[in-house]
Amino acid sequence: MRIQQESIVLRSAVLEDAPLLNVWWNDGTVMAHAGFPKGLGQSMEETRDAIRQYEGKLSQLLIIEIDGQPVGEMSFGIGDNEANPGWKICDPAFQNKGYGRKIIRMTFDHLFCDPTINNKIPIHRIVWDTNLQNTRAQHVYESMGAQRMGVRENCWTDQLGRPQSAVDYELTREMYDAL
Repeated sequence: MRIQQESIVLRSAVLEDAPLLNVWWNDGTVMAHAGFPKGLGQSMEETRDAIRQYEGKLSQLLIIEIDGQPVGEMSFGIGDNEANPGWKICDPAFQNKGYGRKIIRMTFDHLFCDPTINNKIPIHRIVWDTNLQNTRAQHVYESMGAQRMGVRENCWTDQLGRPQSAVDYELTREMYDAL
């Protein structure tokens, strides 16, 4: 899969991406918001297996490229007429520059409009969450028309034993069509 808009490309991860994904996933500064301030501690083979699990499926693991440079990763799951995405710009030089909003919009457009997905499983809504402490992401999601569904207090514990809370979001097809 490949989606391109201007200088941003979202493309399916391939085995050649394993070394980069392995570095990102094992970097505690990159993974802290996901509850892994020590990184995943994942072997290269485990990273390759993570890439392989998406081969030939509607659900995808993707590399985010800007100006031909890999700067992050994202994934989405498909099932029960909904999609569940997650995004991460891993290279700090590309954070806080407005790319996240564009990447999220590209994802919404793809999930609601791609005939390959929607002919097999029509997407009626997109749901995702973010850490309650990630107020920047919450602002972006809400400014893009997503509906805040609620907060799950202390719903998980990070690697350091700290309770974490999540904010749930939804964008229905009707909400998307009104954008």
